[in-house]
Amino acid sequence: MSGGFSDILRSLEERDARKLERKVPSWSGVSVEIPQSINFQQCSGEIAARYKASLVAPGARVADLTGGLGVDSWAFSQVASAVWYNERDAVLRDAVGRNFAALGVSNVAFNCFDISPDASDWQDALKAFGPDVIYLDPARRDASGRKVFLLEDCSPDVLALMPSLLSLAPAVMVKVSPMADVTMLRRRLQGYLSEIHVVGADSECKELLCLCSRPEVQLAEAPVVLFENGSIFCAAETEPDEKEPLLFVPSAAMVKSGLGPGMCLMPFSEPLSHFGRFWQVIENLPFAASEIKTLRRRYPQADVTARGVPITSDQLRSKLHVTPGGPVHIFACSLASSRRLLICTPYIPPIVP
Repeated sequence: MSGGFSDILRSLEERDARKLERKVPSWSGVSVEIPQSINFQQCSGEIAARYKASLVAPGARVADLTGGLGVDSWAFSQVASAVWYNERDAVLRDAVGRNFAALGVSNVAFNCFDISPDASDWQDALKAFGPDVIYLDPARRDASGRKVFLLEDCSPDVLALMPSLLSLAPAVMVKVSPMADVTMLRRRLQGYLSEIHVVGADSECKELLCLCSRPEVQLAEAPVVLFENGSIFCAAETEPDEKEPLLFVPSAAMVKSGLGPGMCLMPFSEPLSHFGRFWQVIENLPFAASEIKTLRRRYPQADVTARGVPITSDQLRSKLHVTPGGPVHIFACSLASSRRLLICTPYIPPIVP
C-alpha cells in the first residue's frame, strides 16, 4: 500500500485549506492551521465577516466571546482599536494566535474562558478590557451533536447572558441561524433587540444578526435590514404593478427578511436588482393542465420553478417533459391570487449613456 494514513491526512488538510481560501480569500497564500475540519465548516465567510465589522465604529473595542477559527475577530481587527478574542478550546485558541501572527494581526488579545452566566472570571477579564461591542456566535448543537433552534438551547445561552453582557458593553451583536424566524427573534429578545440584519451571499441567506442594546435606546419594533451583493435594503421601494411585463423573483435572503415585494410583476427597479432577479415575461398563461400539455412543443428546453402553487418544481418539470437548460425559464406561481404560468427570459436593463 502506497502513502498510508499520513498521506490521507495530508490530503484532507489540503482540501480544507482550499475550501477555506474560497471562503476567506484574503487568507489565501497564508499557511493557516485548522485543528479540525469543523472549525472551518462553522466559521463565517469573508463577506459576512466584513459586513459585521462595518457595523462597528472605527476605533471601537470589540470582544468576540465565541472566537472559533477567528474569521470574525480578524474582520473586527481591521476596524477596531483592539479585539478580545475568546475560545474555550485551548488548542484552537493557540492555533488562531499563530494564524493571526502569520496574517500580520497584532491588536488581538487571546483568551480561553468557558462563557456561562454564573462564572465571574470571564466577566472580570472582559470588564477590564472595556468593550464597546460584544459579539457572540452561539453553538447551535447540543452535547449529543443534535441541532437546536431556541436561543436558550444554544451554547452559550444568549438570553441568560444578555443582562450581564449589556452591563459590560452598550452593544451586543448575536449571530443566529439563517433558519431562525424573524418574528420569533423579536419576541425572544424583546427589550434588548435594536435591529435585525439579514446577510445574503451567493444567492443564499447566510446568517441573521441581532443587534441588541440597553432598554433605554429601544425602538417600538426592531427594524430589519437586508445586506446582499454589496447593497443594503431597508424597506420596500417600489409597489408591484400587475400590468408591467417584468417578473421579480426575490433572493432567499430577501424572502427571509420579510422586506420588499415577493414574487410579482413590476417595473424594473435598480435598487431591487441587488436583492433578486428580474425576468422578461414572453408569455403569461393560466396555470392549467391544458396549457401545460402544449408548452413542451413550444419550449422543449427550459428551466422550471414552481412557487406558491400546489406542485413542486420537480413535479412540474416531469409534467412538462422539458430538457433543462436553454434561454427560457418557466415559472408556475401565484400572482394577485391568480395562479399563472410565466414563460420568461433573463431581463437585461438598457444601458443608460
